[in-house]
Amino acid sequence: MIKPSNGLFLAAALGAALLLFLPAPDGVTPGAMRAAAVMVLAIGMWATNVVPSYYGALIFLFASMVLAVAPARVVFSGFAAGAMWLVFGGMVIGAGVKRVGLDERVVRAFLRHFPNSYLPIIFGVFWASASLGFVIPSAAGRVALLVPIMMALAERLGFQHRSKGQTGLVLAGTFGTMVPAFGILSANVPNMGLYGGAESVYGIQLAYGQYLFLNYPVLGIGALILYPLLIWALFRATPRPKDGAEDIKPWGAADRRLLIIVLAALVLWFTDTVHGVAPAWVALGAALICVLPRLGVLPVKVLAEDLNYGPILYLAGIIGLGAVATDAGVGTLIAENMLAVVDLQPGRDFWNYYAMTGVGAVVGIFTTMPAQPAIMVPMAGSIADAAGWPLISVLMTAVPTWMMMLFPYQGPPIVLALAIGDLRVGWVMKMLFGYFILSALVILPLHYQWGRLLGYFGAA
Repeated sequence: MIKPSNGLFLAAALGAALLLFLPAPDGVTPGAMRAAAVMVLAIGMWATNVVPSYYGALIFLFASMVLAVAPARVVFSGFAAGAMWLVFGGMVIGAGVKRVGLDERVVRAFLRHFPNSYLPIIFGVFWASASLGFVIPSAAGRVALLVPIMMALAERLGFQHRSKGQTGLVLAGTFGTMVPAFGILSANVPNMGLYGGAESVYGIQLAYGQYLFLNYPVLGIGALILYPLLIWALFRATPRPKDGAEDIKPWGAADRRLLIIVLAALVLWFTDTVHGVAPAWVALGAALICVLPRLGVLPVKVLAEDLNYGPILYLAGIIGLGAVATDAGVGTLIAENMLAVVDLQPGRDFWNYYAMTGVGAVVGIFTTMPAQPAIMVPMAGSIADAAGWPLISVLMTAVPTWMMMLFPYQGPPIVLALAIGDLRVGWVMKMLFGYFILSALVILPLHYQWGRLLGYFGAA
């Protein structure tokens, strides 16, 4: 009997073959058909995990070049993207945190303030992680700091490696610092993509307070309530804390150096609008200092011997997928055809709202969430005309789609958490699917009503 994952991959492979060999329909170029074929194959591999994710990324890069779906600068754009170097820097910093035991110190302080029960611990981790979204503008940077701490917390609570208990803690830290932050303008990459696109295409400058007041009360607070409950329901376990008092060591020189490096990185991330250095280069600089002879906390050979570069290749492939979708016009083609089917009309505001978010969610599957605004923002003007909505309302419908990811590859911070935490992809997808359903049934209707109350999501 064929496993469901294998069956889904075979369906994706068949779809890719049809796209590759069938004649292009009217209005679709052969190049777009080839690009769509490669993308469907890659998404099939990543969604089903039939091969390791980094191997699937290499297949995508190879097929894209052999079939000439886009220039090399587009296909391999992931290696030049700041997100990839942010993940690399985060992995090195995380290794340093683990090496000197800084994670253990944070865990002991955490456990002194929380009861010995899984549900309140999950809520505590999720809410504490969410607070970092207000001060650190990079989700990948926040995840890189949090995952080693969550793994140390899991070990202290008696959870085995790759157990449900450990997985729940890592996911609470990861999604706690990522999902509510979609309601904070400066906190995640898609947010800033929307901000930049709205300004460059339409001359609209999104205001921090306006964005926060529309999106955080339902999308952010809803995640703060529902996500911990979902994680607890899927991964609940009974903590059996270890004493560990005998392991406490006095602060050493390496601890102090790493603390200074991490604090300096946090300050530079927090003040990036002042000095203009992107978070990726702050993370890379911090990583280089971590392995600097005499001043660092890790031997240089860590870069060659200890780091797992699979996630780097995986992320490069994901970013390349989004770039290929944009360059070949596949993302725009998907969005245009879906919008033609959903039939936006003035006066059907609730339907229009769900149709827009649905189209954005599907485009995010094919382009990843960081690249989705590049597809949807230029189309917002025609969407606004069809629905009879103000342009700002259409732009804001992108925000709820980012928290409705179905697959881990759609969010680079999730890829980083999978790598550092060595998580089971199937378990993560189960959680993502669960929250997708909760969002569609609970979060989206509430967000619609809140937006209507504020004057959004309706006729101009």
